[in-house]
Amino acid sequence: MFSLSKFKNILSKNKYGKYLAIGGFAFFFIKGLIWLAVIFSVGFSAFNFI
Repeated sequence: MFSLSKFKNILSKNKYGKYLAIGGFAFFFIKGLIWLAVIFSVGFSAFNFI
């Protein structure tokens, strides 16, 4: 069975693996912040509409 720790170990030793891990984290972090802003803006506009 392929374990997650073995996969992280392979990624951490490779230069491009580090870029992939950091880039993936940054992508999903920014995506989450955008969705959070969208949800807050829709929520506050609906709250002010009522």
